[in-house]
Amino acid sequence: MTTFISIFRPLASRSFVVQDHQTALHFKDGRYVGLLAPGKHRFWTSGHEMKCVDMRAQAILVQGQELLTADQVALKVSALATFQVVDALAMHRATQDVSSALYTDIQLALRQIVAADVAEVFLQQKGDHGTKLLALVAVNAEALGLKVARVDIRDVMLPADLKRSFMSALQQRQEAQAGLEKARAETAALRTLANAAKLMRDNPELLQLRYLQTLQEVGTSAGNTLVLGLTDYGKLTASAPDRL
Repeated sequence: MTTFISIFRPLASRSFVVQDHQTALHFKDGRYVGLLAPGKHRFWTSGHEMKCVDMRAQAILVQGQELLTADQVALKVSALATFQVVDALAMHRATQDVSSALYTDIQLALRQIVAADVAEVFLQQKGDHGTKLLALVAVNAEALGLKVARVDIRDVMLPADLKRSFMSALQQRQEAQAGLEKARAETAALRTLANAAKLMRDNPELLQLRYLQTLQEVGTSAGNTLVLGLTDYGKLTASAPDRL
C-alpha cells in the first residue's frame, strides 16, 4: 500500500532539507505553524517538528474483491487508481492512515458499481465503469486532501462454470452472425440475378450482346473449338442455345 507521509521529526538546533517533490508541515509544540517549501531549513530552538508529504502522482491497487452482481453472480474485481496530494494539511487532519481510507473508499465504490448490474451487463460495459468509480471516489478523496485523476477496473475474474457458459454463448452468437452474413450474401446474389433476367427480358438486345461476349471469351481460350450454326438472333430472345 502506498506510503503518503513520513513520521514526525523533532528538531532542536539542527538543519534539514525538504526535497523538491515534497512539502513539509511545520509544527511548534504540537501546533501547526505553516508549510515549509523545498530547500534547506534550520531552527535554533527546541519543540519544532515537521511532517514531509510526497506531492508526486502515485498509484494504489485495490486487490481482487469477491463481489456479487444484481443476479447474485460472484465476480472477483480489482481496480487501479492514480492520484496525488493537493492539500497536505487537510490530509494530515482527516485521518491517521490516509492510504487505508482511500483504499476503503475504492472498495465501497466497486461494491456499489458491481451490485448495480447483472453480470452480463457489467461485463459488456466494463470500459464505462471507470467514470462511475471516479465520480464516487472523488468527493471523499477531496476531503482527504487528495485529487484522484482516474480509477479503472483492472481485472474481472469469472467463476469457472460461468466462464464456460459465456464462451459457449459467444461461440453461438458468432456462428449465428456468420450464418446471417451468408444468407445476406446469397440474397444479394439472387437479387442481382433477378435484376439481370428482368433487364434481358425487357431488352432482348442485351441477351444478344451477352451471347456474343460469351463467344468471344470462349474463342480466346487455347484448345477450344467453336461450331457455329446459322442462327436467327431474333430467336435468342426466347431462349439461349443449350450448347455451342
